Amino acid sequence: MFVQIGEKEFDLSTNLGTVKLIEGKLEMPLIDAFGRIGEATVDEMISLLSYGLGGRQKAEEAGLVSAIENGMDYSTIWEVIQEYIISMMFSGSPEHKEAKIAKSNFNESEKNVFRRMLGLPTTESAEPDTFTPES
Repeated sequence: MFVQIGEKEFDLSTNLGTVKLIEGKLEMPLIDAFGRIGEATVDEMISLLSYGLGGRQKAEEAGLVSAIENGMDYSTIWEVIQEYIISMMFSGSPEHKEAKIAKSNFNESEKNVFRRMLGLPTTESAEPDTFTPES
């Protein structure tokens, strides 16, 4: 997964080796980490992204940590970390990603969130994302 921060672009690993590293550090499955991302501190989110470059030290050497701290706001890092976790769950071509999402046990609204984060078209059968009061 590529992350653009200012003028720099970082290629974060999303392979199973990275997933295993993250799960080992967090002592929980990746899907549980995704469910708890709202509880993560900024430093924890930076550490999660750092694993995509092989760990915190390598991420500091590559300039990722500094770029995040100086070039992102809170909502941006929160969005990027969610996209990063989803990219580890659903990899491959757009067609492969869609097939994996379609077969998953998530409800259609959740599947559409994943599709949006991965830049895939959403389905029309899902519940609307916003509430519209009836008159």
